[in-house]
Amino acid sequence: MKLRTTILSFLFLLVAMHSARAGVLTVDPSFPSVDEPVTITFNAEGTPLEGYTGEIYAHTGLITSEDDIDSGGWEYVIGEWGDNDAQPQLDEIGPDQWRLEIDNIPDFYNVEAGETIYQIAMVLRSSDGGTQTDDLFIDILDEPVSVRFESPAGTLLEPYFAKEDETVSVEIVAQARDTDLDEIRLYVDGDLEAVEGDDETLTHDLTVAGTGRIELEAVAEDQDGNTAEDEMFLIVNPEVIEQARPDGLEDGITYTSDQSVTLSLYAPFVDFVYVIGDFTDWEVDPDYFMYRDTEDEDNVRWWIEIDGLEPGEEYRFQYFVEGDRRIGDLYSEKVLDPWNDVWIPDDVYPDLIPYPEDQTEGMVSVMQPGREAYDWQAEDYERPDPSELVIYELVIRDFLDDGTYANLADTLDYLKNLGVNAIELMPVSNFDGNDSWGYNPNFHLAVDKAYGPAHELKRVIDEAHKRDMAVILDVVYNHATDQSPLIGLYGNDPEDNPFIGPGHAYNVFNHLNHDHDYIKYWMDRANRHWIERFRVDGYRFDLTKGFASNVDQGNLLDGYNERRIENLTRMADEMWDVDEDAYIILEHFAAAEEEQELAEYGTDEGRSGMLLWGNLNRAYSQSAMGWVDSDDFSSDISGVWYPNQGWEQPNHIHYMESHDEQWLMYRNLAYGRSNDDYDITELPVALNRQKLVGAFFFTVPGPKMMWQFGELGYGYGPDGTDCLRPGDGTLGECPEGTPGRTDAKPVRWEYYDDSQRKSLYQVWQALLRLRHDNPTFHDTDTEVNMRTGHGQFDRRIVLEHPDMDAVIIGNFDVEPLEVDPAFPQSGTWYNFFEGSQVEVDEGERNQPITLEAGEFRIYTTEEQETPPQNILTSADDEEEVGQDVPERTSLAQNYPNPFNSQTTIRFELPASSEVTLEVFDVLGRRVTTLVDGQMDAGVHETRFDASGLSSGVYIYRLRTAETEMTRQMMLIE
Repeated sequence: MKLRTTILSFLFLLVAMHSARAGVLTVDPSFPSVDEPVTITFNAEGTPLEGYTGEIYAHTGLITSEDDIDSGGWEYVIGEWGDNDAQPQLDEIGPDQWRLEIDNIPDFYNVEAGETIYQIAMVLRSSDGGTQTDDLFIDILDEPVSVRFESPAGTLLEPYFAKEDETVSVEIVAQARDTDLDEIRLYVDGDLEAVEGDDETLTHDLTVAGTGRIELEAVAEDQDGNTAEDEMFLIVNPEVIEQARPDGLEDGITYTSDQSVTLSLYAPFVDFVYVIGDFTDWEVDPDYFMYRDTEDEDNVRWWIEIDGLEPGEEYRFQYFVEGDRRIGDLYSEKVLDPWNDVWIPDDVYPDLIPYPEDQTEGMVSVMQPGREAYDWQAEDYERPDPSELVIYELVIRDFLDDGTYANLADTLDYLKNLGVNAIELMPVSNFDGNDSWGYNPNFHLAVDKAYGPAHELKRVIDEAHKRDMAVILDVVYNHATDQSPLIGLYGNDPEDNPFIGPGHAYNVFNHLNHDHDYIKYWMDRANRHWIERFRVDGYRFDLTKGFASNVDQGNLLDGYNERRIENLTRMADEMWDVDEDAYIILEHFAAAEEEQELAEYGTDEGRSGMLLWGNLNRAYSQSAMGWVDSDDFSSDISGVWYPNQGWEQPNHIHYMESHDEQWLMYRNLAYGRSNDDYDITELPVALNRQKLVGAFFFTVPGPKMMWQFGELGYGYGPDGTDCLRPGDGTLGECPEGTPGRTDAKPVRWEYYDDSQRKSLYQVWQALLRLRHDNPTFHDTDTEVNMRTGHGQFDRRIVLEHPDMDAVIIGNFDVEPLEVDPAFPQSGTWYNFFEGSQVEVDEGERNQPITLEAGEFRIYTTEEQETPPQNILTSADDEEEVGQDVPERTSLAQNYPNPFNSQTTIRFELPASSEVTLEVFDVLGRRVTTLVDGQMDAGVHETRFDASGLSSGVYIYRLRTAETEMTRQMMLIE
């Protein structure tokens, strides 16, 4: 059976294609034909399988199209990846030596009659599939004469570098199909160098003269006059020129005019570097051999000036280091990804310059001299005071159905109307893949293209500033993935790479060495870049407890660490020199003494100090669920007022939810307390509990943060799977079918159209308006007294300020109780949500007020604009979201798409019907049945778990009594 697959491009994330001539494979005969046996010998030395002693299998197929030679367009693939029962096993014939014998190629691969075979393609792998070679190709003889260079081994992607006056051993092999060979000829730069007339192999010792590129050509001719040619080239480097860089030049890309650029690469302990790219036709060109500027052994830059470029034109390029590794520019603002760019739709990123396929490998940088500058509009914007921040954290992918910068820019009014004055974008710097939280960064100064072009991100920031909203970027400097130039330059072994730190208990990917001077320089450049180029208002720095090289010691990771403080305060000084009011927010969670020191840093010089994340998720969860006196977790929320934590600065950004924490609503619906009259696991009650905790959160002075869709009660959606898995890879408290921890989550904008959930939005909106309009709720001079400790169901917050006093009381129990309001003064008090007033005599200030279960009230000494009525409760008899009867049957596109492992399929039924929902592969074979039976009218969702399936296109089909519908989806493993 014929089977086309592009699985390897997804599985291995490799585009380096190696033919048999590279020495990994030896083939007998040298040019096998389709009608004779072939013996393939694998030499594992120098491959990832070197030293491996288990079983080795071949994931193998054929190249049957001339356009697919040396590519991933395989046909007739035998079995599935990792299937040891179906895939061919190699025989071990010695240490690191393995053999595979094929008696007949068409029979071995079950090839259809008349098919032309150009190559055998294979990846050799360990028995568990965890270790494998790159793609390997063996040419099949299909011409009268064949010839190739056996040595030296050199290709466009892996040129052979020789030294001047070196003697290079050249070996050429040739074969004639129908008659004998006449001769083999070797030409050097067009001149005949050697001839062999008696054998199928020509060997010649070539003495290299001069520098630059030396062209070699092999020509074989049979006795009938048929010829074949093969070409390769040698590179002889010119002498490295030591020359100082131009004054003021920084590392990276410096545009010196609309037609010229200067590139600078920090790379000590490197012998030579070329620049390759569109301007060299992706070949090694001595004119682009970089100068060296040596300050000392540890400070070496390679640089070059390039001119004659077209203004406004995009140019792709890389640094080719020592002839064996290609890296992009660390400071690139745009990079191309050979594995993921093809999946970015044109409507997300129009006219994206394509990756230079078959010309290079690895990440590619893009530069654009004379590019058009963004026309900023919000020139008079003033950012909020740090103590007054109300931050909305979001990941673009999961916030919008069309997860793009452009769509976010058009959605800001929703957040402005809610009362948010800052948005915090989870990482948008370039990350591995297209579907990610973003904490797997590779190029920290480049905008990730999965959300659209960079100018659209600038428009998000501009539009936010027009609405007096700050934009904070979540940035990730603790680590970098292997695709980063910081790793690619010296490799991912900490022994060889000075940029890599020792790692620590919370680390992922490659921990960066924050004690290295160049990492400090790079990070300062990155901070300056986003402020100056994109006008961001500050950063949330991820995992800052990793910002030192001694954090592999537990007491210095979670405890007090002077070196880490030095690194962070140095970074803050550099950043504030660029923007004196920029927000510095740390995800730190280290020793309280250290956090306080960082919070107070710079305050003696009029700075605001650093802000730190303050996680109150569990305490507010326990309170919302009604487990106020549970022995399992504390429900004490008094820490939301910073003096209660012993802090002098209001620099804890407290939150009830974040991307790292379980949704409160999930726990309400899963674990909420109940009795016969009041059940927190019911949706209307659970939503009311969110209003209750919101009243005891947003009214307390100090910066606050909320997590996307918390204002609509996200968590435990219609299918019960809106749950956040823990970071240990288990389900934790989540049900089967829940998306992976960092996988795409369902976008629930339909919640805004549900009156029950909309009322939660309106309550939080009212609370935020109250907060912003009255210093009582945001001025840190407010005197705050709280009765909100563990075990206290009758809770209150008393706020006293010269402008206005306020009292918030609430019942966190599941049955009615009395709450002492402790009014700080007698007189007229206004019930904020009811719009009523009450006269409090001196003797009635502590008169208990009876509150129903989950009820709360806000009293103020100054009258406020009354919120919409009836938003404090949710009607029990309203239908839940998704139960409205659709007008017609429909089958939606799965989301996310493309997907990794799991995706959601949604369909609608106008009436009860027998329903079958099935998934098929591209050959029409049924993979699974997701639904088979009677279904009620309404909106339905189901999860498709594709774990264990191969990457590729799949079809899902919905059948009812009246109709049949199909759609395609793409799985990327």
